[in-house]
Amino acid sequence: MKPTRTVGLFFAVLCACLGIPRAHAEPGFVYFNATVYTADPERPRAEAIAVRGSTIVAVGTREDAIRALRGTQPPVGSDKWIDLRGRTMLPGLIDAHGHLAGLGALRVGVVDLAGTTSYAEVIERIAARAAETPKGEWVLGRGWDNESWDNPDDQKALPTHDALSAAVPDHPVWLARVDGHAALANRAAMDAADISPETTSPDGGEVLRRDDGSLTGVFVDNAESLVERAIPAAARGDPESMIRAAQQACLSAGLTSVHDMGVHPATAALYRDLSERGVLKLRVHAACPSAFAMRYFEENEPYRSERFTYASAKAYIDGAMGSRGAWLLAPYDDRPAYTEGERAGQPYTGLSVQEPAFIEALARHGLEKGYQVFTHAIGDRGNREVLDAYERAAKSTGRNLAAARFRVEHAQLLAPSDIPRFAELGVIASMQPTHCTSDMRWVEDRVGTKRAAGAYAWASLLNSGALIAGGSDFPVESHNPFLGFYAAITRQNAEGMPDRGWRPEERMTRAQALRSMTLDAARGAFMETFTGSLTTGKRADFIVINRDIMACDPAEIPGTRVLQTFIDGEQVYLAD
Repeated sequence: MKPTRTVGLFFAVLCACLGIPRAHAEPGFVYFNATVYTADPERPRAEAIAVRGSTIVAVGTREDAIRALRGTQPPVGSDKWIDLRGRTMLPGLIDAHGHLAGLGALRVGVVDLAGTTSYAEVIERIAARAAETPKGEWVLGRGWDNESWDNPDDQKALPTHDALSAAVPDHPVWLARVDGHAALANRAAMDAADISPETTSPDGGEVLRRDDGSLTGVFVDNAESLVERAIPAAARGDPESMIRAAQQACLSAGLTSVHDMGVHPATAALYRDLSERGVLKLRVHAACPSAFAMRYFEENEPYRSERFTYASAKAYIDGAMGSRGAWLLAPYDDRPAYTEGERAGQPYTGLSVQEPAFIEALARHGLEKGYQVFTHAIGDRGNREVLDAYERAAKSTGRNLAAARFRVEHAQLLAPSDIPRFAELGVIASMQPTHCTSDMRWVEDRVGTKRAAGAYAWASLLNSGALIAGGSDFPVESHNPFLGFYAAITRQNAEGMPDRGWRPEERMTRAQALRSMTLDAARGAFMETFTGSLTTGKRADFIVINRDIMACDPAEIPGTRVLQTFIDGEQVYLAD
């Protein structure tokens, strides 16, 4: 299969505007002898597509493709006839919740701690990086997960800084937990940030301490800022290098679009520059952090183009369940009360990192100014508070909430009465299937069996009429979309456990899983008119893969390889 090049969006639009007949256009490409899953409900299967420039001009049989290109039909036997030899073609996959800079950082400097099986291994990796880093410079890492460590005692408690501080005394060290909602600092980092035992926990965050009041080195949710404000920008890496590295990783995984969560306005300007320079190949739908959003959209119109969009805001109502920061309606089963400080003995239900009144104000502003609002909500109370805030904002402004396509990011734990509210309000559930298969080991420890029935309730949401935009939350999870597809249809880990899946009644069908990662993810960003399915007239965003994920044994899906990735008809990735 040979690479192809697009004639460019500009040429295609110019021809359309000037009324240039098809016969004058460059001959198109015919991709045939394929198993094509279109994600188009009107025609879900096909065997060929025809592409002219950046646009799909036919989907169906080989004969359909030939008819569509009549007058510009490429010569038979030319390299514009692409025989896919029975391979599978899908629409370009969309990750509706990722962090491109975070993914790129792991490729240009931040130490990747994913897969570590003990705290000792974490320290070993950090000590190795420190040995090649000048003294006094920061060492950053992310991805440790105490729930995955081999020692059962380590799994029950978050680590303390002592061993890390002893092994790496001459470099400030900051290590984000896998969920990003807790991080570990060594003594040098706490000193650099002027943190002492007298430092108090901020609203919506917690500085963890031992029984004697000494610091453990772990900072949860809003408390993370106490250390992060001391980290120099140079230590975080070059933003353009991170975006470029993340883009390449995504294209090779079959992603053609990413909804990038929490993009600072300065980074948005960089994205626009990369787009204008032709460097940005991915379609990026970026969300402005809520701390800047109202001021930004007061001064700037939402920006929308086919490669980069900055027309949404990202807020948080709570933390993560893994670090016990998710906001619950009732106390945690495995931490029912505060154990220290002024609140010792009081019920512990997690953290409200932003007030519901702020979410409501942001939602009102978004409805008035025409930008989407995405709110991170994981706990059952967090989700209820966000739905309530959205509903109040819609009533106070008289605006149509469904038309605004506001979203709840994660929606991991829902009270039964809140599940139908997503469809009733028109709120999109932006969910990440691999969170379920990562978290299922300990969810019932956190919230008990009864409440766990509302965890990762995909089938219940879909059956109620809600729309699910599928994603991964990379680099919290892998950016490989086939791992998410596998998790969605099995609710099993890589070893196929548990048998039939964890709470199998909430599995998606393969068609539902594909739609969540294509057409419905596109709807979650107002992009479904030109991408998200293989439909005549849409942009030619598609991938070719080495197996039929819609029919093969589920156990084979995680090993799926992407052979080619196309965006706007341009081949942007070709496997070796």
